[in-house]
Amino acid sequence: MAKTQFRPAVSAFLLMVTMSLISTALSFFVVPVCSDLGFGRGSFTLYYSLMVAAGAVSASFLGTYMNKHGVRGVMVASGIWCGLGFLGLSLSSHLWMFYLLGAAMGLFGSTCVYLAANVIVQQSYSSKNASAILGIVMAGAGIGGVLCSNVLPPFIESFGWRMGYRILGVGWVSLALLAALILGKQETAVAFGHVKAGSLGGTSKKDAMKSPRFYMAVGLMCILAVCSCISQHLPSVLGEMGHAAQVGMMVSVMTAGSAVGTMLEGLVCSKIGIKKTMIGVIVLYAVGYIFMSVNRSVYTALVFLAFGSGSIGTLMPIVVRRIFGGRDYAAIWSVVISCSSVASFVASPLWGMVYDFSGSYLPALVAMPFLLTGGMACLLGAFRGIED
Repeated sequence: MAKTQFRPAVSAFLLMVTMSLISTALSFFVVPVCSDLGFGRGSFTLYYSLMVAAGAVSASFLGTYMNKHGVRGVMVASGIWCGLGFLGLSLSSHLWMFYLLGAAMGLFGSTCVYLAANVIVQQSYSSKNASAILGIVMAGAGIGGVLCSNVLPPFIESFGWRMGYRILGVGWVSLALLAALILGKQETAVAFGHVKAGSLGGTSKKDAMKSPRFYMAVGLMCILAVCSCISQHLPSVLGEMGHAAQVGMMVSVMTAGSAVGTMLEGLVCSKIGIKKTMIGVIVLYAVGYIFMSVNRSVYTALVFLAFGSGSIGTLMPIVVRRIFGGRDYAAIWSVVISCSSVASFVASPLWGMVYDFSGSYLPALVAMPFLLTGGMACLLGAFRGIED
């Protein structure tokens, strides 16, 4: 493989590390910000939901733009925009300020860089290689999460949450711009010789959205998104379970498990197929939440949860490509992301409100296996009549 053929994968990997600065790092601000400013956890985490909702709105437009013009411009815009957003968060003292900045950052935030990373891989490599490469790329979020889990909590304790937001801003700008620089002029799978010109067939976006399979895929994605949203409360959940002294280590285990899990999922998928791999991951995800709800084998549970949440980035793009092909992949995938973002918008404050009203996260943990059972039904429905 030529040297230039590694550039898309490296660039996409850096984008996923960038994404961890929101997906993992923001969870460490819930307790210190709420304690300092007197916010309720459900009310405060609504700013993250607004961030996700804004990403849902922008994703469909960004997907169409990326199909036509590539991703470099979007990456540069994300770096500058979110860097300023983190600076604004560090200066905020009222809920409305967090809400406004969260919504603004969401336009070019984690949803944006996640979509860009997927499009880079899917457009740069053949379907045969994409699953394994995507698994490695998505491990970037786990690796970034490990770094955040070990560095950010003591940093916030020593220098305060305001300085923590500023450090995240510097990291976001640096990583996003570096990723854009490494990508250079984006090539495609056709240009690399992985596939023949004109062979990227499949279903158009218009036809896909008329298909029941599309709504099954959206249902599965939304359920996975809802289940993964509790990760924003993970330090608080673990503290409630009596593991406050081990929160940093446990979050590191989960994020490390996500890094390893995404790579394994990609490799397993390339060997046994996406349907069988997805079934196995959903089962592990449900078992992980069962363990968490009874406070047993917590480290094992966290690894299983990492595998489950990692499937959103690693396996779901392959599910969509397997069902609908590569013709309008970015446009179709962006709609799926938008729908799941709406689900996340509802779920993230919902889990905080569960705690505010019940005094415990246990009801949320108990509900997860039942939701995942519905996800399994969506998966089987989406693949009905399709050979794995």
